[in-house]
Amino acid sequence: MKKKLAIYGAGGFGREVVVMIAQINQHHNTWNLVGFFDDHKAAGEEVDGLPILGGIDQLNQYPTDLAICMAVAEPLVRIILVQQIVNQKISFPTIIHPSAILGDPLRNKIGKGSIVTAGVILTTGISIGEFCIINLSTTIGHDVALGDYGTIMPACSISGNVTLGEGTLMGTGSRIIQGISIGANCMIGAGAVVTKSFGSNLKLLGVPARKRSQHVERI
Repeated sequence: MKKKLAIYGAGGFGREVVVMIAQINQHHNTWNLVGFFDDHKAAGEEVDGLPILGGIDQLNQYPTDLAICMAVAEPLVRIILVQQIVNQKISFPTIIHPSAILGDPLRNKIGKGSIVTAGVILTTGISIGEFCIINLSTTIGHDVALGDYGTIMPACSISGNVTLGEGTLMGTGSRIIQGISIGANCMIGAGAVVTKSFGSNLKLLGVPARKRSQHVERI
């Protein structure tokens, strides 16, 4: 029997996840997609043919078992939203596109609520935390650890033995060379190349990447 699934976030990424769910169902008929939750749209409105079911309040009152896919790219917003969901009937599955190459099944771990999209390539010894987003055509090398709520935008490259802290975002096309450690709540700009380690709460821009601020305020 197909499981009921709704997407939290009816923006661009949420709409991409709709396509992803359809492609997953073509390979294995797993999900009954019932609509979106989004606090910034009116209940009953339609997005790409699917209804807006409400926001956080309605989700916390949902009467039956429901899987939720958190399709909100901004890590700090995603953290706040997950903390606000207290309905015990809600679950957070890991969503993986069938074209993703997941690497070593014994040595790679992907946490609950994470989304791995089309064209992603994993190798071995990789730990992806909970509620992470790994976007299109990203490659992740051996022994990488990605903290909870991380977001990796499309076409990123992470070399081996890299650690990224909780809530850190890599912009489109950015790269991290081997052996680097990045702290929590950092933002790595699109196209940046990170060649040395940095602490937390930083904005990193350029080639090679340099810190541009001491605190990241993205909400």
